[in-house]
Amino acid sequence: MFGFSFRSTKSKSDQGVDPAGVDPQTQHQQEREQFQEVLQSFNATRIEERLQVLDIFLSVEEHLTLTGLEGIIRTKRPELLDREFLKETMEMFCQFGFAQKQLFETQEAVYEHHHLGMHHDHFICTRCGRIQEFANQNLEKLQHEIAGQFQFHPLQHKMEIYGLCAACMAQREPALSLQYAANGEQVRIVKILGGREAQARLSDMGLMVGSCLEIVSNHSSGPLIVASKGTRLAINAGLAKKIMVAHDCRHEHES
Repeated sequence: MFGFSFRSTKSKSDQGVDPAGVDPQTQHQQEREQFQEVLQSFNATRIEERLQVLDIFLSVEEHLTLTGLEGIIRTKRPELLDREFLKETMEMFCQFGFAQKQLFETQEAVYEHHHLGMHHDHFICTRCGRIQEFANQNLEKLQHEIAGQFQFHPLQHKMEIYGLCAACMAQREPALSLQYAANGEQVRIVKILGGREAQARLSDMGLMVGSCLEIVSNHSSGPLIVASKGTRLAINAGLAKKIMVAHDCRHEHES
């Protein structure tokens, strides 16, 4: 057994505000002391240097890749700039419960603080890579209720919602070529460029102005796959360029 105790000093409400009003600096100091005790218990090497890395990690309230951490270290503590040492130290943070390693589909693995007593989920923008945390107690309660209905005993979970953030949506043109639509996006055809031949080809596929599509797969290595009325359709790049679409917001259909 180790001679230290973990303390929960912060919990996120639906708005991400700490209801207990705990000073983050105090919380970070507590976590630093705990980590030092853990390292000493295991007779770890380079304890002081690892604590300096922890100080930098805790000072950044965002998700950090190892590359991002290196950039901060290079500016603040260049003498610690050793990728293998930093990687080993970050893995220690995860192993001992001071950080969590997240591997999202769109980018390099990221590390985030693991404050005890907290749980949050993530929105991930597939265009700019921005990660936004959110917490909702009603959602947490619903998950436990559903688990109870199946007599399942959840130990941990995570929710990752991929899409486009508000900033990226604001930068987009009202209408764009189908070839630029994002995977998973729901769009509506607003215009078809080209002559009768293109329109006839699309009409044969059941597509016309006003048709709603879901982007199933949009990769440069193959045809664009869309779904329309429960059917998958393959559209080549040349034809996709001629189809102008607008984002068909799911929120409007659900409100």
